[in-house]
Amino acid sequence: MSQSEPVWGFVDTEVRESAGRFQTDLRFDIALGSRLRKGWGEVRARSFESKGMLRLSHDRVSIQTTVSRLLSADLNTDLQLSHSDIFNVRVNGRLVQFDLLNGPGELEPIILRAHDKNDAAAIVAAMPRQMTPRYATENHQRLRFLEQITARTPHLWSTWAIVIVTSLVYLAMAGGGAGFLIAKPSYLIDHGSNYGPYTLNGQWWRLLTSVFLHFSLTHITFNMIVLVQTGRIAERLFGNARFMALYLFAGLTGSLMSLLWNPGVNSAGASGAIFGVLGGLLAYVLRYAEFIPRSIFIRHFRWAAFFAGYNLFWGFTHHGIDNGAHVGGLIGGFMLACVLAPPVSNASSPDERTAVTLGASGALACAVISGLIWTLLSLSTRPDRQEAMHFTEALHRLAPTLAQASTDLRALPRKPTTQAQRVEFAQRIRSTVLPEWNQLYGTVSGLQVTAGSAEATRKDRMLHYFSDVCQGLSLAADVAEGKRRQDPVAQAQLQAILDDVKRTERR
Repeated sequence: MSQSEPVWGFVDTEVRESAGRFQTDLRFDIALGSRLRKGWGEVRARSFESKGMLRLSHDRVSIQTTVSRLLSADLNTDLQLSHSDIFNVRVNGRLVQFDLLNGPGELEPIILRAHDKNDAAAIVAAMPRQMTPRYATENHQRLRFLEQITARTPHLWSTWAIVIVTSLVYLAMAGGGAGFLIAKPSYLIDHGSNYGPYTLNGQWWRLLTSVFLHFSLTHITFNMIVLVQTGRIAERLFGNARFMALYLFAGLTGSLMSLLWNPGVNSAGASGAIFGVLGGLLAYVLRYAEFIPRSIFIRHFRWAAFFAGYNLFWGFTHHGIDNGAHVGGLIGGFMLACVLAPPVSNASSPDERTAVTLGASGALACAVISGLIWTLLSLSTRPDRQEAMHFTEALHRLAPTLAQASTDLRALPRKPTTQAQRVEFAQRIRSTVLPEWNQLYGTVSGLQVTAGSAEATRKDRMLHYFSDVCQGLSLAADVAEGKRRQDPVAQAQLQAILDDVKRTERR
């Protein structure tokens, strides 16, 4: 992989300047990157299996590595490079990359992986400092850009504050009885999730509190990892206060859109707000594309667009994903960022312009929130949406009964062996467990839903599950009492019912 670059006649730092930095030869354990590919504005190595030694002297760089082969001779690499042929040395963590002159105007990328970050920094410090004109210009722009946004936001306290508060809320929930690995949905409803029947009945504070609640340890872990990765970038660009405003506003628009999407939803999580951060990043790099270095623009714009697009696609093709919150947060964050985003240079943003920007952002936020709430209230009187909320609320009231029935079902002995145990097993089924599941079936079958709606699909699935459990319990009691103990047909029916129950539980 090579690229053309007019290198002749330009050297940022003379090669001979590097010679004085060497007192003795330096040696480092390294791995040489191979199978290079270019993507998202940078060259990456797909393999580092070639391992060996890097040696730096006053005028040469020696790279000697070996790849072990199981069925053939080892593959050795021995590169003896002159300092005058090495350009554009840079470091990224443990990776050291430079461009090697490989003919008139031709540059070949070389990627090394050092043992650790300290070795990587030492290698870069000892390498030649000369640059090609294009790289020197891009590097100057990149450093200047990073200096500007770091000066604007020297400390990233907003992102970490959100992570800490959200994590503490989850730990408090777990300590309060919600569950650690998986939180009980009913507990979240009682403690502030965006539950449609309650939110639309006047508990509007749930629109914001739900952003800090999560359904499981996996849910919060994934969200916080993504927030740290995207939030730190966005906070540098927007500043602490504006980033916090962007995050909270996107959380609100995500919660409102979630209710518009499904009025009976029980929604919680930071994903809507995080999608708003992604939308804010997209808006920023589009608005100030001419002021952002090309390498940074390509990397972050493509990454944000890919991540948002992939997760939206995943949400629309899988069940249990709150697509409304994702879409609402993404659009809300993008809209607000178009107005709220400060210019790259603080010098171009006097106090008057800042006041106008904040005023316009506040007006836009109020207009969007008011419009969404008005739309929600207008639509909430529709019979189908009322029906959806009543169905969801009925299931919420039924949750304790379902939990007790499930507990009693799991408490039944697996394989009663003695006659007394089998009699007790059958009696418990007929007196306690089976009536509970029959009650669940009767209650759900009496709920009114519109044919073809999401609620109708959910109702049919629940009734199918309850029916299987009731049939299985009745048949298990008959077998235990000896009525059909030796009947192979009954055994096959019971096994088929159990398999169907397991399949339904997995869906």
